[in-house]
Amino acid sequence: MSRPDRSDAHLPPEEAARVEAATREYFEEIAPKRHTKPSRSEYSAVYSDALQSADPDSIPELDKLRHLEARRQKLACDGHEVLEEYVETEYYKDLHCIGKQHHTVPSLAVIPNSNKPKRSEN
Repeated sequence: MSRPDRSDAHLPPEEAARVEAATREYFEEIAPKRHTKPSRSEYSAVYSDALQSADPDSIPELDKLRHLEARRQKLACDGHEVLEEYVETEYYKDLHCIGKQHHTVPSLAVIPNSNKPKRSEN
């Protein structure tokens, strides 16, 4: 009976490269695909997750940026005039008074009385 070797058997470099490539391909196939964040501002029945890119190495955010840049409709901004989107409600009126209320020290607080005569210790 022969003793086992103390180290693993080493494969030839070509065989090791083939095994590494097969292992890498296996784990890339089972890895979860990256999802993009849903749009919070606009509802869409079709999200970018539903659209599969032809390039598996593409970055969804970069694809979205390129899509937006290619659109004909652009945002027009004069630069000097800001439109007010704030709508005043009762909720905001209540918030405005928070910092303006003056709170006094409670009357039950311990206040030193300087009118009492001091006791002399003998």
